[in-house]
Amino acid sequence: MEKRLTDKSCKTAKPGEKVRYLADGAGLRLQLLPNGRKHWQLRYFLGGKESTLQIGAYPAVTLDSARQKAGSIRELVREGKHPSVERNLTRARNFKRTAATFRVVADEWLEHNRIDWSAHHYERNKGLLARILYPELGDLPIADIDEPMLLRVLRKAYAKTPESARRACGVASLAWRYAKETHRATQNPAREIGTSSVLKKPPVKHFTAIQQDRVGPMLNALAASGCGPVVKTALPVMLMTGLRDASLRAAKWREIDLEQGLWTIPGERMKSGRTHRVPLPAQAVVALERLGEFTNDGPESFVFASHGKAGYIAENTLRVTLHNLGFEVTAHGFRSLITDVLNEHDFNADAIERQLDHVIGNKARAAYLRSDFLDQRKVMMQWLADWCDAKRNEMPAPAMPDNVVPIRQAA
Repeated sequence: MEKRLTDKSCKTAKPGEKVRYLADGAGLRLQLLPNGRKHWQLRYFLGGKESTLQIGAYPAVTLDSARQKAGSIRELVREGKHPSVERNLTRARNFKRTAATFRVVADEWLEHNRIDWSAHHYERNKGLLARILYPELGDLPIADIDEPMLLRVLRKAYAKTPESARRACGVASLAWRYAKETHRATQNPAREIGTSSVLKKPPVKHFTAIQQDRVGPMLNALAASGCGPVVKTALPVMLMTGLRDASLRAAKWREIDLEQGLWTIPGERMKSGRTHRVPLPAQAVVALERLGEFTNDGPESFVFASHGKAGYIAENTLRVTLHNLGFEVTAHGFRSLITDVLNEHDFNADAIERQLDHVIGNKARAAYLRSDFLDQRKVMMQWLADWCDAKRNEMPAPAMPDNVVPIRQAA
């Protein structure tokens, strides 16, 4: 019977002038090189041919480890598999797995969809990944991340901002679906989490709209504040146009024609996806002309520029400014105010809806209603700007334009 090796015999084995071998049995042997290095080898037969496979250097690979590796290799041989081929396949799989981190795949998914998304949608998804998912999961192989790992990260975020955590879960689910489609993951841990009750939807909080009697005090407080020219311009212009926060913040100077008093916003920045023409009241034109002295560095420069990563003011800037001024409202709530004021003064309801870029719910009516009511909206929004001035100066509301006939009076 062939004598097996011991830890001591492996450690004390001395090299010779030529290569020597110490057998452990069943094809496993310790190779002794003249330079003193020692390597484990396994001899095996496959397809009637003898082959030798290197399985590690001693003492980094101990005697017990060498025997375990040899046992696994013999099992492959019994199954008719070539050990060196299987080793190369395993190395390739491991390399592919470790190269396909969550960050790499999710970034690729972002760029793959960027052309189909609005700038706001792209930045929001990118921000959710960067803030919530990348810090703990970004550098891990996406195929190795399971539900408990993802849930732990999402629950931590949910404790602070529930809606952001839910959105991050949705983004993660789409990124994993892309990983499966590109054969870099076999499961989608975010899919089940997204439909579970663990990250339940928080109560809906509607945008807080400023009351009509608070418009004047708000505008005066803003004018007297230490805010910079960008914010001091953005809030009144938002109030005088009814634009959504995302559409306004990312504006570029090439979109604005101050001579014509017209702002043309490309469809990719509009929620509706269609190009939107916005008439600018005289007060808005003056405010933008003044702001241009600070931010207009050419057609591609941002109107409401900042030193942030995006190049323009951040999503929460206007809301935080209003709160710091003592008004617990949102800038988005200006749209509700505009709707109320203009409807109360009997302006054309369809013109109001076009100004706010609302999608008409009645599909049959929407199909026939193709006008954007630009001429009517110019008159309407100039009146609204005058109304804001009246509120700021504690004066009565301005007279109605001659071409606006109150509906109740006409009836």
